[in-house]
Parts: sequence; structure tokens; C-alpha cells
Amino acid sequence: MKNSAYILFTVLILLGSCKSYNKTIYTQTKKISRNKLLKQLNKHTFSAHTLDSRISISYQDTNQQISGNGRLRILKDSIIWGSINFLGIPMVKFYITPKRIQYYNKLDQTYYDGNFELLQQQFGVPVNFTNLQNLLTGDMLIKPEPENIHLSIIPQYYDLSVKNRYLTHARISPFYKVLSESLYGSKQDSLHVKYTDYQSFKRENLPKKIQIRAAGKTLMIHLKNISLDKTLKFPFKLPSSYKALIF
Repeated sequence: MKNSAYILFTVLILLGSCKSYNKTIYTQTKKISRNKLLKQLNKHTFSAHTLDSRISISYQDTNQQISGNGRLRILKDSIIWGSINFLGIPMVKFYITPKRIQYYNKLDQTYYDGNFELLQQQFGVPVNFTNLQNLLTGDMLIKPEPENIHLSIIPQYYDLSVKNRYLTHARISPFYKVLSESLYGSKQDSLHVKYTDYQSFKRENLPKKIQIRAAGKTLMIHLKNISLDKTLKFPFKLPSSYKALIF
């Protein structure tokens, strides 16, 4: 695995007990205005205090294909934490806050400690803590203004064509979570996100499978055994002997 291209991509798109769940039942859409649709999207955003989930991931580009598993934890609006294992061995840990991204890679003994500017420059689209949290919880990465939306109501979803600097298209489920969205950056690079399944909890509908495609790379994230609103720990410490990554 070369230096950290894969890890950076993973960080970007990672950019009460509920161990059992019900698969979300897809109902038909209802007639709705653009303003009311956006209000419903805000009403149905992720609201739990914490999230804890086992994850499995698979990554593919033109040169390699890698799979692993691990754990993802979220303290709403404050921390995104994760540990990823390869061949059963913990290899990568990351700790993301609204102001900082930190991670380290045991495989090549490197670490990164910096802000979101690097990812914004690399992908040409706004990247911040809220974007990453929204991506992992099935909410829109960028919410457009009502006047910039052309809304088509399809029986299975709401189809949004958007005149926005970054967001161009989105499909919204009848339960007001994202099914897919497409963004184009300042470098004309594209980022496509697709949610292939959802799981329903008492107050939440949360993604089960997320597919992210960007810059010739594809990342699949499968969230399993999700628990909400538990007291969680977020252990993380950068190894002092590792080499800092400078970009």
C-alpha cells in the first residue's frame, strides 16, 4: 500500500442499544414542495448522541483491491473515530474533530495530523466534519437553496436536479434520507455517493451499505451491529516514533 493514498481516501469518506434492526420499508413518495422537502430533510437528519458500529470495507482502484474490517464510532458533531483491521490485525486508526484530522498507519509507520485543507485541495469540493458525518449517516453532504432545485416526484424517490457550485444531482428516499448524490469539484473531479440499503431504528434510518466513487477509486462501507446512544470511549494517541506525512 503506497504511503497513504488509500488511507486519505478512507478518511475523506469516512470522511439506547439497537443491536437488532428492521430493514427499512420503502414506501411511495408523496406530493411535496421544494421548501417542505428541505424541511423534512432537516427534520430527519441524524439525531442520536452517539453511534457505534462494526464496519467492513473494500477499496479498489486501477492498481489494487483491498478489504478489511473494523469499528466506527461517532459522537454527534464532535468526534468521528475509527479503527481498521487488515488480515485481523489493527493497522489504521483515525480521530476526526471539527477542526482536525489525525490518523496513523502501522503498516508503513506514518501519521498525519492536520486540518481539512488538504482534502479540499485534493478533491476540489468542500470537506469538513459535518460533510463526513452526513455521508456516514445518509444525510445530504451539501444542502441547496430551494430556488436552486428542480424537483421531480417519482413513486420510489424524489429526484433533485440542482444548480449549485458543487452539488448537481440527488435522489431522496420517501423517508427523507439520501439514496444517491453527485458532486463536481473545482478541478472537474466528481464524487458519487450511493446508499444501497438502509436499516431502521427507533428514531433513525441509517445506511447499511455506502458506495463512494471518486478519482477512479471506489470504496464500499458496510455498517453492521449498530448501537445508538451508548456511552463510548474514543482512544487515540499518535505514535511518537512514526514519520509525519507532509503534503
